[in-house]
Amino acid sequence: MDLTIKSGDSQVLTPAQEEFNKRIKALEKARASYDRKRARLDKYLAVCRNELMPWVEARNRQECEMIFLVADAHRSMRLTARRRTALEGLLLCKISDLREDSVGLGEEEMAKLDALCHELDPPDESDGPEPDDEESEARDREEFEKLRAMLEDAARHSGVDLDLSGLNPDMDPEEFEQIVMERMQAAVREADSAAGNAQPGRKTRRKRKPSKAALERERLKQEAEEAKKRDFKSLYKQLAKVLHPDLEADAGLKAQKEAWMKRLTTARNSGDLREMLAIEVEWLGREAGNLTQAADDKLRVYSMVLKEQLAELRQRTRMLPHEPEYMPLRRFITPDDDRLNANIIKPRLFARIDALKEMTDILRAGGAEARKLIHDSADQHARIFGV
Repeated sequence: MDLTIKSGDSQVLTPAQEEFNKRIKALEKARASYDRKRARLDKYLAVCRNELMPWVEARNRQECEMIFLVADAHRSMRLTARRRTALEGLLLCKISDLREDSVGLGEEEMAKLDALCHELDPPDESDGPEPDDEESEARDREEFEKLRAMLEDAARHSGVDLDLSGLNPDMDPEEFEQIVMERMQAAVREADSAAGNAQPGRKTRRKRKPSKAALERERLKQEAEEAKKRDFKSLYKQLAKVLHPDLEADAGLKAQKEAWMKRLTTARNSGDLREMLAIEVEWLGREAGNLTQAADDKLRVYSMVLKEQLAELRQRTRMLPHEPEYMPLRRFITPDDDRLNANIIKPRLFARIDALKEMTDILRAGGAEARKLIHDSADQHARIFGV
């Protein structure tokens, strides 16, 4: 629905009306852009789930099978110490990759991978068992008390009486740092005040009074915020009075108004002025919508709200690929390039699956070709990682 204000035959739009039209058009354009991007991501998501993920799962299953075959060769083949170390490192890297991306693998395969990882890299038991929760908590509290005492002592040496009582080691680190800074600033102010009182000749720094321009800017800002809240609230009340279903006797109209009231409440809760204006025009009609007759002061307030909505919508559009529903796409697209080309991705998956199948066939057959594959794989890993 077009919400722009139209000029009459002999009527020229005021600057406030032109500004309102500009904001409405920009918001409509941004909404269209948001809808197009969401539709494109939805299309990509369907391609991802139906055309790409089955092959990703097949690749992971083939990768898992190859890992177990290489592990069997690692147990049975005679290898140099350097090759054995390199082969173990290669297997651990492959296991780590599948742990992070385990699609297509069941609980049984993951348990076998965990057991193999434990076999290749057993935990170091030289340090003894892990401390229980009570011991760990007691150690954390002891370290925290040392830190607090050190901060208080450092402040005291600087002539500041810093009190950090009431803090505990379970606090968020950022919250702890903020509280320490606030208490330090308060203690410094108190110390400065005491020093000023003790030295009559010492001048204390006075807080600079804000300028008239700064006071005027703050006043205009507060007035604008109050106007936005007031006009937004009054528009909601005006529409709620007309649309409230409890005030309707006709059953058919009551059902319609229930839907309209739900839409109006959603618009109010989300601060969507554009939607509320659309409801006003749709329900009351263009003639009664009073946008054309609206005072310039009210239109200027509406323009401010629409400007804020525009900035928020553009930010939502930019962040759309990061929403949880599009998480499956993240393996195929990046925030800098959110286009999905299945014609490029699928051949890469097919090539990797074919390569894995060829290697597993060689490893199953055994013999000289399997030994050469193991030696070459270990040597390549050793060259890359300097083993």
